[in-house]
This record gives sequence, structure tokens and C-alpha cells, in this order.
Amino acid sequence: MSAMSPIDLETIAALLDERKLEAARAALDQAPESDDRFAVARIRLGLYEGSLAPEAATHELIQLMRRNPDLPGARAVYQEASLLAYEARQSNVAYSHPPPPVTPNEASPRRSNG
Repeated sequence: MSAMSPIDLETIAALLDERKLEAARAALDQAPESDDRFAVARIRLGLYEGSLAPEAATHELIQLMRRNPDLPGARAVYQEASLLAYEARQSNVAYSHPPPPVTPNEASPRRSNG
């Protein structure tokens, strides 16, 4: 990936799927820190590297999903982190706090009051 090419979430996701963690980290290092879409990928990378505990990951993901319930990949990574915590027999916020519900905005058209 050259410095001039745009950072592609799908490419980063594929690298993470293939557990090519060094390449994923290099791509994420070029991504904007303030973009929540890349925050999900950073959390996933931390889980895979072992630098982020599953419980901490679920907490961060809850915060992200509260700000943006439609954040791509957040629910899947949340479920993965929850499963990892369960398998490690760690207490996890996911057991008492499921992820925020997703309500399709486009399913109910907004009515104007005027």
C-alpha cells in the first residue's frame, strides 16, 4: 500500500481476517485517528495481538456504538470480543449489557410537524 493510496477498510478487514497483523497495523497507522470506522479495526487488531483485553474491547465498542449504532463491523467485533472473554472465563460487560439495539432509520420515514 503506497502512501498516496486511500486507506481502504475492506483491505484492512481482509488483512485482519488473514491474521496479517503487521500489514494491518501499517495500514491503520496511515488512517485518521478520529475516524470511528478505523477505531473498530484498531480494536480488532488489539484483540488479535493480545494488546487489548476482550473486556476492554467490549467497553470501547459499546462507547463507539452509542455514538454511531450503524458503525460498520462494530457489532461483529463486539460479539467476537464477548466470545473471547467467555472462552477465557473473564467477566464481561456483554453478559449484562447487550450491544445497543439497532433501529433502521430508513424503515420509518420522518414526519415533519409543519
